Amino acid sequence: MENWSVEQVCNWLKLRNLGELVPKFREEEVSGAALLALNDRMVQQLVKKIGHQAVLMDLIKKYQQQKSGLESLTYCCETASQKFPEVISGATDRQMLNSSDPVEQKKYLCSAENEKGLIDHRVLKQKKNLKLFFARYKTLQWTSSYALPDFPYDVKCILAEKKCPDHSMRIRIIEFLQADMTKYLEGSLYPNSQQYNIVVNALLQAYPFLDEDGNGFLLWKRALKDRFKYVRRPIEDDEQVLRNKYKFGHRRGQTRKSSFAENKLDGVQGQVEKSAHLKGSTMDLHIKWLNQEYMKTQRNWEEVDNRMNVTIEIRRKMISDKAPLKDILRLFPFLRCPYQLFREFQLLTHMDIYKKTVEILEIYSENILSLYVVRNNPINIMLQENLKQHTEEDVLKYMKMTAACLLLPEVFGDDSSLFAAVNEEVKAVTPVLEVKNPFNMNSCAFALYVEREELAQLDDCTMALAALVAAFHVFNIPCPKRIHRTLNFLESLVFEATDAAHRTDTEGKGK
Repeated sequence: MENWSVEQVCNWLKLRNLGELVPKFREEEVSGAALLALNDRMVQQLVKKIGHQAVLMDLIKKYQQQKSGLESLTYCCETASQKFPEVISGATDRQMLNSSDPVEQKKYLCSAENEKGLIDHRVLKQKKNLKLFFARYKTLQWTSSYALPDFPYDVKCILAEKKCPDHSMRIRIIEFLQADMTKYLEGSLYPNSQQYNIVVNALLQAYPFLDEDGNGFLLWKRALKDRFKYVRRPIEDDEQVLRNKYKFGHRRGQTRKSSFAENKLDGVQGQVEKSAHLKGSTMDLHIKWLNQEYMKTQRNWEEVDNRMNVTIEIRRKMISDKAPLKDILRLFPFLRCPYQLFREFQLLTHMDIYKKTVEILEIYSENILSLYVVRNNPINIMLQENLKQHTEEDVLKYMKMTAACLLLPEVFGDDSSLFAAVNEEVKAVTPVLEVKNPFNMNSCAFALYVEREELAQLDDCTMALAALVAAFHVFNIPCPKRIHRTLNFLESLVFEATDAAHRTDTEGKGK
């Protein structure tokens, strides 16, 4: 950073969401060396907003701490290189132990012992620091060489129009980013937070319209993290997974998950054959294909949509006949995916439930949080404590929307345990949300439960609220009396546009 030009400093400010400061920094010709020399008084003269002042000083402080840490690690490397030249030269433990010279082996094994035969912990600490240094160097090397992947033609067309992509297109973009990151990580499925940030920043810098009024960074990062979580699920055909299973007692070559799914499918197949809506073996093939496609990591979403359209009559028949939910999900496992749940809702109601839920929370969240009835609620108290720890506008907005979502039952005097279980076990049988650490940006988790079993993992409070409303409609589940006021309020807002359009049409025909 000491050698940065003024332009490089300005680009760094843009990447840290401090683009408003660029004109002033250009005017004052703040280079990298000048940036590191800034003190509190200078920052106050350069930057007007207190929030930006705090963020800038924090970033400079973190860089200086990181730099001092790297310098100490470099010193450890130099010290260790004098005592362990074989480590620096690239010789591994296995190579040293396989050496034909027994004197060399003894020297290597006893190198961490002093003259009295005791372990020298300072030497061991130096070896540990050396490993940390190389790991950090590898991360820095990865970040300096990353470039966005070459997206497919249809994705390029959507991005060229500078329009926000729909849900299915978002999934495609995330899938390509995940595959590309895995390539850069040499097959690893465990990126660190810095690598997530760099990829999402690269995406938003190349396509600024994806930022979505400042909320884009958080949403894209969470979607990318969730994609990696999904891909990390055990892949039954992977040779390494099979070896690990054999190591811990499974029979080699056994694919329990696949055989279990096939047995479930066979067990429910009799019910499907009895359905009046089954038209020969064609419908069986659709259902079998959907189950096989669900087991894959790379899915043909367009074909999934088509086959879900073809089989909707079967699902509606089973649901109207009060078939067990487990049986419905065995035949149509894609209903566990939030996107397909929203799509099913749209097929039934002609409403985009996710888009409508975003509008509801954006409009009503501030009003809900200002009500006297929620002032002393534990959720609101937790929110106020966490708001003091953050200054980013998108994070603050996200936290407020999350709190407003969780406080809805309190506003209407309903039973909140039938709406969301926050940091506790789910007890309700009807659709309910499970929420863990709602205001912790690194560990918050949302899930939809039905009949005390997890139906889907969700990205954020908006998706969670949309999934909750959709689940009651899609699975035709009666709303409990102790939560009906909250759900009635949400449904009235979701269907408001449709009802208004219907009334207009009716009045037009009457005239």
